[in-house]
Amino acid sequence: MDKTMCFVKHTTYGTGGVQQTRFGGFEMFVEFEDGILRWIRQDELEFMSGDTPVPTVGIKEPIEPILPEERFEARKIIEALRLGIVSEGQVDEFTFGRDKAIGQIKEWLNTQNSGSLIISGEYGIGKTHLLDYLYSSVLKSNWAVAKVELDPNELPLHKPKAIYEAIIRSFKFQTYNSDFREFLRDIAASPNWYALQEHEYLGIIIEKIRSGEDDEHIYEWIEGESTYYPRMYNYSTCGNIYSYILSGISWAAKNILGLNGFLILFDEAESVDSTWHSSYQNNKGWNFLKGLILAANDDELSLKEINAEKFYQHYLYKGWWGYYSNLQYCGHFKLPFTWKVPCNLKTLFAFTPDDELFNIEPLSDVGKFEIGPISTQYFENISKKIISLYDLAYEFQGDSRVFTFIPKDNTRRFIKGLVEALDLTRFHPDKPIGELLDVL
Repeated sequence: MDKTMCFVKHTTYGTGGVQQTRFGGFEMFVEFEDGILRWIRQDELEFMSGDTPVPTVGIKEPIEPILPEERFEARKIIEALRLGIVSEGQVDEFTFGRDKAIGQIKEWLNTQNSGSLIISGEYGIGKTHLLDYLYSSVLKSNWAVAKVELDPNELPLHKPKAIYEAIIRSFKFQTYNSDFREFLRDIAASPNWYALQEHEYLGIIIEKIRSGEDDEHIYEWIEGESTYYPRMYNYSTCGNIYSYILSGISWAAKNILGLNGFLILFDEAESVDSTWHSSYQNNKGWNFLKGLILAANDDELSLKEINAEKFYQHYLYKGWWGYYSNLQYCGHFKLPFTWKVPCNLKTLFAFTPDDELFNIEPLSDVGKFEIGPISTQYFENISKKIISLYDLAYEFQGDSRVFTFIPKDNTRRFIKGLVEALDLTRFHPDKPIGELLDVL
């Protein structure tokens, strides 16, 4: 490296020399000691020598915070609770009364021969909160994780590309700050990176990173947001492509980075068979779901079909159907639903109870358990926690009697109602508590 150049240090890649910059110095092209050139954000680098290429014009003195940090954090949490949600990073502190369910799920995560699981429970019983807890918990337990809230309008299963994009946006590994791009960079920096070369999609992005050609366009492509080759097709019949990529991600998580695997959490999964959709759309949603579960269960049917070229064509629809699995493949790209077996992928689905839906293949073969109503003790515990935080946030000691006025039939409504009740008692200290809260 040139002795006159600016030297920098990165927490993952070590030391290197800056070759060039772009976007006004926001990103730097660095040659690290391993010989790989990478574009790195300037704020991820520590400058060791030379002139730091950071603009100094217009920099202002730091502004003193108006609130102490502890109180500011408490207010952020309360504002999230006001909407009935728990802040990211705080979910552990607001999870009570689900020890049995959490224990069953963690046991399932450690089971080799079961890749998919269903949890069911009535609306408002706390399924979403449980998934949020799992998202946080498994991340700390050396898993890669993603969480997707399915929606019949915005994010139905018959749109596999949109589902894939949502998974990648929520993808985390190691910490809350580690995203999919960092995951790919870590793979490229690993001595075992070459094990992913044969993957039709991931192999390309890893090669680009290692050669220093990982511009924004190539990242957007692997995230499903731009056009490149091979294409990220936006057809309902292309579930095999996205299942193939996801299984490759989970395989790399385990076999290259040493993680336990990749867990994908699907909330509102009952939308798989929505009455809002046509029969054709529902069939494609089931096709993608079946392919994902097949991949998670390390089923080799899809690989067997690809290797043996065993397909048939439907007399009405374009595309290819697997001879053994009866899964539909994209007519443009016959990739298997599973890249390699085992692929270390786990899929967990949260449903409202529906025996008719659960009897349809492949859900009929998936393990499931139901979570019951929350106990009164749970509401008491969460009430004490919120009142304590509210006191810290606003220096207002809430009256514990507000607990008796809040309906306890729904976790989200209870949290929102409790915060609203505390607001009312803070803003109207002279009014009797019963008069203020009897409408809640």
